[in-house]
Amino acid sequence: MPQCQMVGGQQSKQNRTPSPQNAKRSYNYDAVMRLNNIENCLIDMKKSRDDVIKNIDQVLEREKAKLALEKEKSSSELRLSRYRAEIADQNKALEEDRQRINSLRENIRLRRIALEDARSRYQTGNEYLEESHKILGRAREALFVTTSKLCARQKELVADLLTIYPIEQVQSENFSFKILGVPLPNSVFTGCDEEQVATALGFTCHLINMLAYYLGVPLKFPMTPMSSKSIIRDPISTSLSSSRQGYVTDFVTCRMPLKRVIDQIIFSVHSCEGCCSNNQLGALFPLYSKGVDRFRFEYAVFLLNKNIEQLMNSQGLLVMDLRHTLPNLKYLILSLISRKVVPYIYTSENKNRIKPCQVTIRADDFLY
Repeated sequence: MPQCQMVGGQQSKQNRTPSPQNAKRSYNYDAVMRLNNIENCLIDMKKSRDDVIKNIDQVLEREKAKLALEKEKSSSELRLSRYRAEIADQNKALEEDRQRINSLRENIRLRRIALEDARSRYQTGNEYLEESHKILGRAREALFVTTSKLCARQKELVADLLTIYPIEQVQSENFSFKILGVPLPNSVFTGCDEEQVATALGFTCHLINMLAYYLGVPLKFPMTPMSSKSIIRDPISTSLSSSRQGYVTDFVTCRMPLKRVIDQIIFSVHSCEGCCSNNQLGALFPLYSKGVDRFRFEYAVFLLNKNIEQLMNSQGLLVMDLRHTLPNLKYLILSLISRKVVPYIYTSENKNRIKPCQVTIRADDFLY
């Protein structure tokens, strides 16, 4: 087909008649030779190009393994640099840990020294403690022996006091007692012989003073025993108003409770100027009724009974009726005589005080 077309074309060209205006100048020989040379050069250049490409492909094929190694080398170097950075960080952290360990070791060393010092002090303290326990044991034994002897001696002295001042019940009356043969009513002295009452109160005052001395109990209201002229002192007050004289009488005659009597008396001695001797040591009250105000005498008896109550409370005894002077006193004496000596026990609760001797009482010991 192309040949036919070409032939047809050539025929059409040959059939055409060119005009002088369309005629072109043809190549000369030199131009044709130059074109031929150029064509040959192009062919040679294409051949050279193909050879170069072939050589490059051969070189690349030969260097392919080397390139792979180079690539792997770069990757390895990158990883190596990263690992070196991590190693540097780890070395830094390791150095910090080593410094911390050294600091802890130094701290442990100092603590070990302190512990050894504390152990030494502990051993020394244990030795002192053992020695103190031995001393304490000897002191306990000495305390028990001393307490036993003291209680025994107190019982002997109290028994002697009861022999010197026997307290006996009056046969004709209930709850009426006499001391050394002199009867003493229970705080109601209406119609009684003033001399006998004063004498009995003087004996009672002396007996209470001796009991307080033997028991080592300081009385709240000090007394001066002078037989029928004994006196008692109230160190709290310096005066007692005569306008309050009915309080004690009301208590004695059971017309006023004891608590109210005490409250009224306390109010009186703090608010009134009175008929008692003003004294730095307190007000003096007579234990005799002859020639003195009645209320002062009754208040003195009240203070005497309060001293008996103090002695009984110091021995763990309760007062059922404060007005019963001699019954309460005999109850106290019999309790002291019949008590048992109990070994003293050292505890944390009683380490600052000495426990009194225990008292064991039988109900049939007190028959009034």
